[in-house]
Amino acid sequence: MKEFKGQPETSENDNELILKVQQGDSYSFDLLVKRYQKRIYFLAYRMVKNHDYADDLAQETFIHAYSAIKSFKTGYNFYTWLYRICMNLSINFLKRQKFMIPESQLDEEKNPFKQETAGVDPADQLATKELEIKIDRALNLLPPKFKAVLILRIYEDYSYEEIAQTLNISTGTVMSRLFRARERMQEMLKEYKDSM
Repeated sequence: MKEFKGQPETSENDNELILKVQQGDSYSFDLLVKRYQKRIYFLAYRMVKNHDYADDLAQETFIHAYSAIKSFKTGYNFYTWLYRICMNLSINFLKRQKFMIPESQLDEEKNPFKQETAGVDPADQLATKELEIKIDRALNLLPPKFKAVLILRIYEDYSYEEIAQTLNISTGTVMSRLFRARERMQEMLKEYKDSM
């Protein structure tokens, strides 16, 4: 995916740009892509834990959005609509591929979103890195529907209602899936916790 630096220079809000796209202005869609591509990529990456697949899913999200833009009702949240498309594509991808990252790849692949910590005790840094790897592994082992709600709640700080809207499920289902996801994560991390 082509990288763009910063926010695109436009004072138009999403609805104004969407109306232009619906009237045939493809440049306005480019501005929407520039505005949201990094956030959509990060969501896809958190779901599939692979840069190339995340890049493909982000591109596919915008292709789907462009194809369906005429049916988008202005006044709704465009960002939430994009997230729903990306999340559905990611979940379907995981189901099709039965995607599992080998442990060796987790050890080798560096997370591009974490900054190096300078001046931190090496023992603490090692313990933190070990915990991050175990959390990533546990998260990756969750079924896609549990992984999706956990990522939206923890990484995106979405409310239950926003998660429900994004995934097109009830708030009760969100709460149930979050509970079950956290329960499974605790079970998978129990070994690590007991050894501390």
